[in-house]
Amino acid sequence: MRKIILFFILSVILVSCKQEVKKTDSGVSYTMYYFHPTARCESCINIENFTKEIIETKYSKDPAIKFIALNIEDSQNQHFRKDYDLKFSSVVLTKQSNNQEEKYKNLDSIWSYSDNKDGFLKYMDSEIKEFIK
Repeated sequence: MRKIILFFILSVILVSCKQEVKKTDSGVSYTMYYFHPTARCESCINIENFTKEIIETKYSKDPAIKFIALNIEDSQNQHFRKDYDLKFSSVVLTKQSNNQEEKYKNLDSIWSYSDNKDGFLKYMDSEIKEFIK
């Protein structure tokens, strides 16, 4: 009887692991970019910190969304200005499928919440959920 129960438990664990692999092998990933200039104001720093916080706390595992902050004034990052039509500090959420960008969204209302952490986190959460549907 013990062997049957042990076999059952191991089978459930193996099936669970196999399902988890399917999720991560789907070829879909998300990146939340924060683009900023070299000189930054308090609002810019808040936007980076709030964005990083929501990704690292609420969206760190499923779905896998990584956070990347980039200085838009660095020469290797200049192409992002054209790619995403950036005029100033911005947060852009992208979806990649099989290593190709499938879609993106510039979350341009971030400035309305740059001094309101709770409002910012609610706005970001709503935008992320809508984007990854």
